[in-house]
Amino acid sequence: MKRELTIGTVSWINRTPNPITSTVETQLLTPEWIPKTFLGLAATANPDPGETIGDFGKFRSGKHFRAMNYAKLSFEADDTTGAITKFTGIEAWQDPGYTPPFSQSSFPLTFLAPDMSIWSNTWYAGEMSPFSKVCHQARHPNSAITGVGAGETVLVNAMIKFRAGTHTDNIGIKNAGCPFHVPWVWNEVLVTLAGGKVKLYGRASVFPSHAWYIDGKRVAAKGQVGDSSFPKKSLLPSFVPRFPGFGGLGMAPNPLVINETALLTYPVLAAGAPASGSQTTLGADKGLTTSVETHANAVKGNPIVMV
Repeated sequence: MKRELTIGTVSWINRTPNPITSTVETQLLTPEWIPKTFLGLAATANPDPGETIGDFGKFRSGKHFRAMNYAKLSFEADDTTGAITKFTGIEAWQDPGYTPPFSQSSFPLTFLAPDMSIWSNTWYAGEMSPFSKVCHQARHPNSAITGVGAGETVLVNAMIKFRAGTHTDNIGIKNAGCPFHVPWVWNEVLVTLAGGKVKLYGRASVFPSHAWYIDGKRVAAKGQVGDSSFPKKSLLPSFVPRFPGFGGLGMAPNPLVINETALLTYPVLAAGAPASGSQTTLGADKGLTTSVETHANAVKGNPIVMV
């Protein structure tokens, strides 16, 4: 058996689900950092990368992604035993992507905003952890994928752990007032040879969205966790007594106050280092040998996908 194949992953931020509907919400709702953060996510969202990617290098040059893994390889296997007799890693790279320029056309009222950062046309590069790498014929030491059969032969195991860069992080802290730095998110792909067939495992953080490709065809995907509306706090605080006949009023939602901890996306935002201190350094990952999901300030993972 002789085979050449390409493996790719793309991570990106979808426009939906997202509870923000208007710039006005950033002025009316509290705490203000919540609608401002969601406005930023919506206005810098990416288009879906699609069911097929014919040229990963060309797609990469377009910058509309938050992270990519890519590997092209060839191998030969014994038809009887399945053992790999020849393996060549032809090409491999990883890219932590970009935060696109703020799309003012999506939110026209931002033309009146005093925040000049939304006028920037710069694509701001993301950051990746130094342990991000493509491993040929070996498991990645920080893998979050389990359950691989003992009889499967590893072809490639790639992991990219990434986050928005310093400029984007500063915008969130200083302009939006977010109480957290941007967290670490990640995407892993593992490809094995099992019983003469190529088998793909994928696992990634619950945010953003992720897709896995073999030979340019999307074979699996996971959409990002998200909220379609802002949950609200009760009109009256919980410590205020509820008198007979007034219970409904006490339980009624306050239309202007967001219950931030009830957001499905809140655990993602809160995974980042506290804004009261500095951002987690890249060097903090040095020497880590545990699953990426256990790392400080890393977002938890989705279930494993398998093809």
